[in-house]
Amino acid sequence: MVQHKNSVILTIDDEKNIRDSFRMFLEDYDYQVIEAKNGREGLEVFFREKPDLVICDLRMPEINGLKVIEKIKNDSPDTPIIVVSGTGIISDAIEAIQRGAWHYLLKPIQDMSVLLHAINQATERSRLIIENRAYQEHLEESVAKRTMELQKAVKDLNKSHLKLKNSEQKYRTIFYNLQDVYLEVLLDGTLIEISPSISNISQYSRDDILLTNIEQIFPTLRDRNQLFEQLQVENRIYDYEIDLLDKDATLIPCSLNASYQTGTEGAEDKICAMLRNITERKQAQKEIEQLAFYDALTELPNRRLLLDRLEQNIFRARRYGHYGAMLFLDLDRFKNVNDSLGHPIGDALLQSVANRLRDDLRTEDTVSRLGGDEFVVILSDLGNDPVNAAAMAQQKAENIKQRLAEKNIIEGHELHITPSIGVAMFPSENNKQETGDDILRHADTAMYRAKDDGRDTIRFFLPSMQSAADSRLAIEKELRYALERNELSLFFQPQVNAKGEIFGAETLARWQHPEMGFISPAIFIPIAEATGLILPIGEWVLQTACEHLKSWSDSGLPMKHLAVNVSPRQFRQPNFINQVESILEQTGANPNQLGLEITEGMVIDNIPDTIEKMEALKKLGITLSIDDFGTGYSSLTYLKKMPLDILKIDQSFIRDIETDSNDAAIVDTIIAMTTHLDLKVIAEGVETQFELEFLKQKGCLLYQGYYFSKPLPNEQFVKLLKAGTTPAIIETPFVSERQIRNIKG
Repeated sequence: MVQHKNSVILTIDDEKNIRDSFRMFLEDYDYQVIEAKNGREGLEVFFREKPDLVICDLRMPEINGLKVIEKIKNDSPDTPIIVVSGTGIISDAIEAIQRGAWHYLLKPIQDMSVLLHAINQATERSRLIIENRAYQEHLEESVAKRTMELQKAVKDLNKSHLKLKNSEQKYRTIFYNLQDVYLEVLLDGTLIEISPSISNISQYSRDDILLTNIEQIFPTLRDRNQLFEQLQVENRIYDYEIDLLDKDATLIPCSLNASYQTGTEGAEDKICAMLRNITERKQAQKEIEQLAFYDALTELPNRRLLLDRLEQNIFRARRYGHYGAMLFLDLDRFKNVNDSLGHPIGDALLQSVANRLRDDLRTEDTVSRLGGDEFVVILSDLGNDPVNAAAMAQQKAENIKQRLAEKNIIEGHELHITPSIGVAMFPSENNKQETGDDILRHADTAMYRAKDDGRDTIRFFLPSMQSAADSRLAIEKELRYALERNELSLFFQPQVNAKGEIFGAETLARWQHPEMGFISPAIFIPIAEATGLILPIGEWVLQTACEHLKSWSDSGLPMKHLAVNVSPRQFRQPNFINQVESILEQTGANPNQLGLEITEGMVIDNIPDTIEKMEALKKLGITLSIDDFGTGYSSLTYLKKMPLDILKIDQSFIRDIETDSNDAAIVDTIIAMTTHLDLKVIAEGVETQFELEFLKQKGCLLYQGYYFSKPLPNEQFVKLLKAGTTPAIIETPFVSERQIRNIKG
């Protein structure tokens, strides 16, 4: 452990626990720590104690950290200041550095060695600055002393000869070993002295520019005039930024510390200065600005810069009477790429998408990455006609679709990607107060409509979409509390054989909201999927279904098969198999009576993972079904590999078999296929006598639908179980039930 005796550190922070943690850590390294709980107290302690280093927060009562930095720097420019703040706002960091902070750290600091390293750097830098200033002051004193000695030498040359020789030797030693550049300039700009260290920061040698005018190396007249004027008023200036013009016309950013010296005994007034190359500091500031306004992966403008440019576009559009458009892109099924091939491949794909969007852009347009797989394109000045402007936006969106549809070859993988694109035009004729955030929200809403309409499509924003989005948001908010408020319940729709005997049932979730009333699963299930709420809801459905299964079994009810739908997100969880095992163990339900239904989309998303999990479920004794069969992209090759028991024909085919010969042929083919694959087949959505007779004739002997029974709450379903059969009656289903696609209800 390195010891640091006699160094005093002042910590200024309104959080006592932060101050305490700094004190205990730094005292272990023999630092003397003094504290202040706010900016005002911190300044009082600083001016009283004059510490060697200050650690300061930004967000504090009374006087904030930026003001504290400013006041300390005005009084003591060389005192190191380290900002340790909880704010992660890049602009705060930039302003703190510009006002004089030497380091900027985010709290809480997980590794205190980072703080120690920053302190060591700061104290070492402070020491070098002090030594450098000492060199400079010593140099100035030596020069003054030498001048006086030379004047005195006229009267007493022999006596002063030895002193003059020693003084010159000391001066030259310092002069030729400087790291920064020392220079002296007359008020007419003549460079009467410059140290050889000029060659350390430029291609010049001392002889190249000695006795020339400083306009050769400082070409900007405004900078020179401002420097001279400020020195004549204040006599001294610190950290004055000025560009040095090198031999090859390169501009080198420099910092100048200078003092104005009035000539004596006929000598001209002059400026004495120390010049330092600050290229590294400027590069660091540039990198901070890059992080603040650009996406690190694609180097496209980020959300902050996007909104700034969007506001400018809206202002110009209103001022000059033309229209613009925002295209909000979301890459369809991008998550599958990350999950199956890994994030490096996914990142490379995002970079490829960014390059294609950038290549097809006009200079006045902007393309931005918001994050994840979301991109935004701003189209500027599409003309004064709103219809033509919308058509141009549509055409650009179509071009983007075609461009992104081209295959990507990444590390040997051939990848295909499609976008869902939402388009919002601006400015609005009805809302003069519309902001960039409003336009972004509108385009986002239209993009989600494109997702809902099947992906790989383009949708324009309409006010009705925003109303639907607001309604969706309200439902999402209430859905988060539905489980804990016991608003969800399970209904069961019987599954019967050709004799009308109940052999099983499908479990269906229902939501009865105390104020909104019955909310269709066609509405709340997609929201649950999108927000991740499907995970706790799916676990509750499985747990509750198993509890019912155990209760029916204990009561001696003849229940052979209870099907539970599993969402894609739930099935993809790494702990899904363990979750099923745990629920079976907790409830005591017989796994041979439990069936899990998955969709075709889940099968093709990640076939190896699907098969592995299905085999694990089969080992538990669980029956497995493909739900809504015929609506996806299942391959017979995949079906043969999977340990399936049942295929369920989607109700969309059953519904029209009486009037649509194509649907009738599809149903016939599916039934024949299950026979060859030795699988059971259940027809969903059976609602008429014709449908039932057709299915019997084709060899389908298991059914589910309103012809037999609508979904029932537990009490009514138990009565049917006890009866053993259902009356074959046709009940007109609710419209909302008929509209359900790929979602049980």
